[in-house]
Amino acid sequence: MNAGIATRRLLVAAALFLLAAALGAGGALAILVTSNGVLSTAAPAWTTRIAFLGTHVDLNVAGLVRLATASGIAHLLDGRSVDTRAGRIAFRREGATLVARCAPCRLQHPALATETLHLTEFELALARRDATVSGWIGSGAVRIDYRAEIAADRVRVRWLLPRTDIGDAVRILESIIPEAHWGRFDGAIEASGTLTLPQATSSTQFHIDQLQVADLGTEALQFGVFTVSCRQLDGTPRRQSSGDGALTWIALDKLGPYLPAAVIAAEDQRFHEHGGYDEEELAALLARVDADGPSRGASTLTQQLARTLFTGGERTAARKLREFLYAVEMERTLGKARILELYLNTVDWGPGVCGARAAARTYFGKTPARLTPIEAAWLAGVLRQPHAAYANEWRARAPQRERAEAVVLQMRDFPRRDRQRWARATLALRAAPETPLGTGYNSAAFSSAMR
Repeated sequence: MNAGIATRRLLVAAALFLLAAALGAGGALAILVTSNGVLSTAAPAWTTRIAFLGTHVDLNVAGLVRLATASGIAHLLDGRSVDTRAGRIAFRREGATLVARCAPCRLQHPALATETLHLTEFELALARRDATVSGWIGSGAVRIDYRAEIAADRVRVRWLLPRTDIGDAVRILESIIPEAHWGRFDGAIEASGTLTLPQATSSTQFHIDQLQVADLGTEALQFGVFTVSCRQLDGTPRRQSSGDGALTWIALDKLGPYLPAAVIAAEDQRFHEHGGYDEEELAALLARVDADGPSRGASTLTQQLARTLFTGGERTAARKLREFLYAVEMERTLGKARILELYLNTVDWGPGVCGARAAARTYFGKTPARLTPIEAAWLAGVLRQPHAAYANEWRARAPQRERAEAVVLQMRDFPRRDRQRWARATLALRAAPETPLGTGYNSAAFSSAMR
């Protein structure tokens, strides 16, 4: 879930409650609202606009934080409760700390999951000293400690997740991670980071220790036939058979030397070194994230395969976590060779073009084993945006050479001199038919094309 959005929504809810309390409690609390700068909105103050009593009010966010943690507020709210969309929130005082507890609690945000997250309990603790607020936020056995510095135009947060059992972390998410009900998750995670609001810039450092995942059922992919979804030109999915013996299937040792090497070069240079997720790549990715999100993807081939076969492509944090868990198990149950074989036979290469056999036939009119290095590199290079390449390169017969050349030069299993020569080779796409692929499914025509 986007931390900036979540924090702003929490502050807006707090603003409504505290302003209502101010109106009800009279002058003393109204003085607190004014003295903490809640109504100070002149630039460069960080402000938020809320709907209140039939109108809109601009409020100072840093002032809201100061108000919520002001001396006397904890005493005022101790023992009180309020009904919210998340659930009933009860307040209690622990010394100078104010604790807000929601039990049970529900959270909904499209960046988190398509479903609602239901928690048995959720707590937020706040204690202020001068210009800093500290406390913790947590649910069940998972607790994050934080310390926030309050300035007029921003809030800077430093947070720490101490060593935590991964199974505990997954289980509190069981309403949005169905695998939490039957999977087994061993290992520990610890993390720390920073968050600056409203700029929504962040950094994260983490370490995962002895992670093991079991009982998700990925061992069923070791052999045999299964079905996969292949997206058509109109965006609708079509189910097709894949796996050993299926019409679309080509064994890894029959795919030729260039396409597997090109895909690894383009998508996952450390494929043979990681255990399903690339901790080094993730660390570099999360070292600094701005409001637009991560600067690049960090999914391994194994995680991409998990997305194709198990999780689907929804853009949520829940999907990414499920993909991560499946990838870890697949590394143990399937091994690298089978994972690469499955990936190449199922990956989306454009509308109605799924798997290496269909891709090589569609774009170059040949089998994967007969692809030249530059052709294999072009196919590998379009995997991040295959539908755009289908429309803008193949149907226009205008392949982007520069991308293909860059992939060829990264195919490190081959001598450098060969790679340099291959990068200068001719690259020509097969002419596209007048009727676009992926607009329908004719089994006889498909069978003929695949032979």
